[in-house]
Amino acid sequence: MKHFQKSIPQARRKSKAELQAAVERLAPFHHAIDLPYGLSTYVPTASRQDRERTRMQTLLDHAWPSILTACGGSLTGKRVLDVACNCGGFSVHAARAGADYVLGIDIEPHYIEQANLVKEAVDLHNLDFQRLDLMDLDRSKHGMFDLVLFFGILYHLENPVLSLKRISAVAGHVLAVDTTLMKVPIINRILDRWPMWHMRRVAGVDSNASNITTSRWRPKEFCQFSPNSRAVTNLLEYCGFANVERLKPKVSGLEKRYYDGRRATFIAVKEQRYPGKANPRLVRDP
Repeated sequence: MKHFQKSIPQARRKSKAELQAAVERLAPFHHAIDLPYGLSTYVPTASRQDRERTRMQTLLDHAWPSILTACGGSLTGKRVLDVACNCGGFSVHAARAGADYVLGIDIEPHYIEQANLVKEAVDLHNLDFQRLDLMDLDRSKHGMFDLVLFFGILYHLENPVLSLKRISAVAGHVLAVDTTLMKVPIINRILDRWPMWHMRRVAGVDSNASNITTSRWRPKEFCQFSPNSRAVTNLLEYCGFANVERLKPKVSGLEKRYYDGRRATFIAVKEQRYPGKANPRLVRDP
């Protein structure tokens, strides 16, 4: 199934001044993405939090090598879905890494506007952004994906089980999940023996919020659930992923929350059978 656009006139490429003005108009961006003319989506004067500078590089250093390993070493010829893509940084990275087709989806129109500006600037024809709720994903309409990126969304869901079932229905092989974890002082290690979710009512935000690059979609109070590590693993197994691995932070320079256990990345792989070949499995750390 091909999704490349054909017979559509190419838009005139923005000049450096035009692109810089567009970036500044839409700033702040949650991902620091390299653009033509030496520009970046990271605008220090507009930034609300340092995470806008570190988010992409942290996750690429921490998880991308393991994601590629799970995908057989390359994204060449692969279809990739980026759920809650925000301004599109990881979608762009996957497209640049050789994926055949990358679809980034988000429910917040401002983030999709940012993502489409980036797409136009970097001129990647294997990349598409759509405003779409993950619950509206349909295998008959959107197809199957070899790799699904599920970064920074699990702990925001009101219905995590139903949502993961919907994701599993379009995930053909690998699902990469990056999530905040439930942390209860002192007894958290004991609680981690059982799959548990911490329910929180979080306030709505306005344009002055420090976390506006991730919370713009939440103008009203919202109920969400933060899992512990055991809950993530159990849920992924329940949704059909036979091999689930929580990645250990092995490199320096990551955001502190990965080292203290407040944030974690999981690689989940479905069984696939290929004639005459062994089933590709994610190699566990010794």
